Order: sequence, then C-alpha cells, then structure tokens
Amino acid sequence: MMEIIAGLLLGDKEYIRPEFKNDCQEVGIDLQTPLRKNMKDERPKSFVKLIMRVRRRIETVIGQLEERFEMEKCRCRDMWHMTSRIARKLLAHNIGSYLNISAGKAPIQFENLIAAA
Repeated sequence: MMEIIAGLLLGDKEYIRPEFKNDCQEVGIDLQTPLRKNMKDERPKSFVKLIMRVRRRIETVIGQLEERFEMEKCRCRDMWHMTSRIARKLLAHNIGSYLNISAGKAPIQFENLIAAA
C-alpha cells in the first residue's frame, strides 16, 4: 500500500519506529509522528503545533464516524455492499459538515445540526 502514497503522511505514536520511517523515506513518503515526552524534537515548534492540530481533527472525525455512524460495524457479506455502506456513511458525514459550514457553524459539530438546517 505504501507504493500508492506520496508526500506527507501524518501518523500516531504507533508509527514512531525508525525502521518504518526509513522504509517510508525510501518510497518518497515524509512520515511525521508526534514524539514521546522523553524524545528530543528538532522540528520547528510551529510545524509540530500544526501537525498536532491536524491529527486532533482527524481523530475527532474518526471518533464521529465510529460513534454516530457505527463505522466499525459494517456486517456485510461482500465487498460491494461494504464499500457502498462506507461511501454512504462518509457522504452523510460530509453533507453534515457542509450544512454546518453553510449555517456558519464549526464543520464537525453535529450536535445542533437539526436546529441549523
């Protein structure tokens, strides 16, 4: 799967191993992960702050997909139905974000979405 990815890739602390980072660099992937507290970080503070903010947004969206759309439980018997269900759930999430943006609210705050529409 690494052959189809290029550029910057944000990972969590599970991908912090130097061997994995070297494998990524060999195929042209710039893997950036948060470091442990006992590790020295030589990256600019502004860059670290930016990737942490992006990672937080990603984790929030993943949590919403798990909680509100039950993304972990697909219960499909074949690949076609699984991809169709996942596509519908992602579409519903994107439409919710669009409606929030249209109403002038934060894109991923779905609690008051019905009142906004």
